[in-house]
Amino acid sequence: MSKNLRPILITLAFLAATAAHAAPKTFTYSNPLNFQYTTEKTPAEQELRDPCIIHEGDTYYTIFTMWPFANKEDGRMGLTDNGSSPGIRIYSSKDLKNWTPGKWLVKSSDLAENCPYKHRFWAPEIHKIQGKFYLIFTADNWLKKEYNSSGEWGYHAFVGVADKVTGPYKHITYIKDSACDTTIMDGGDGKVYAIMPFGDLFEQPIDLSQLEQDKITLGERKKIFSKNSDDPAQPSPGYCEGPWGMKIGKRYYLFYAENFENGGYWTGVAYADNPLGPWRKDPRMKLFEGGHLTVFKGPDYRYWFGYRGESGGASGGRLCADPFTIAADGTVQPIAPTTGPQTVILPPPLPHARPAHPRLAYKKH
Repeated sequence: MSKNLRPILITLAFLAATAAHAAPKTFTYSNPLNFQYTTEKTPAEQELRDPCIIHEGDTYYTIFTMWPFANKEDGRMGLTDNGSSPGIRIYSSKDLKNWTPGKWLVKSSDLAENCPYKHRFWAPEIHKIQGKFYLIFTADNWLKKEYNSSGEWGYHAFVGVADKVTGPYKHITYIKDSACDTTIMDGGDGKVYAIMPFGDLFEQPIDLSQLEQDKITLGERKKIFSKNSDDPAQPSPGYCEGPWGMKIGKRYYLFYAENFENGGYWTGVAYADNPLGPWRKDPRMKLFEGGHLTVFKGPDYRYWFGYRGESGGASGGRLCADPFTIAADGTVQPIAPTTGPQTVILPPPLPHARPAHPRLAYKKH
């Protein structure tokens, strides 16, 4: 080899290696996510409701309302689990694409006959607050009215606590006078807030510091906004449900599901500067079609929605996920619902944990 050629080849090799090292890494996903689950009643079910995705460490976890999505019906009481959803099972994934079933966090067949949360298991969520994990869900007992915490049939919220996301969740306790889809929000001020949908949305402080003594203290409940549109020219949903509240930066965001008669199931959002409001609904009302979402940290360190697809096609009723951005004015800018392959650019790894950044690049094939 020529002595003159050797330095050139070395330089080219160095530049090629540098370019390869500098090329940004990407993550590609496609909705609906490749997810299915099994129960004693269904060998392979893909439809779900009320999905919750949480990112803890290097693993994603999901829990959700399992088939059958049933109410108490006399004609179904002879079925397995009295016709109820069988419980809450946690699934895990390293990449949002391949999911592994884990243990049951709550299972109807393992519970005593008089357990007040033996049936239903709707809208389960896991929240990490001040180093603890809280499992909240809607349940009741269909065997006898007096087995219910309120002494009546209905939709009752329960919350339990664990040291690990996978449980075991203990001290599962009734939240008095709660609603279906009750959620909790970390206010970032050392306090926790319960948000309850009764058609309109309500909020109140909730003290979980004595949950390990099976005690919950609730503050004053206030209506935070009506289901009705603030703009008379826009249609109003029949009701709001599935709230999810969180603090991003210095602002509070309250996502909620809107059920429009003959108009689909959509996500709306409201904003506040304080955890108890006042809340201001985004005038767009219909942020995107799809709903009862949760928010988690995605592979690109952004916030992502985990939601049930509602826009038809292959995604209908299935587990979906998409990133969103926060505009300079603080408003939410979704790309959901997407279909087909989507690619996000991953920032280079840092030696320390990277905070969530809501404005990283996104591209579509």
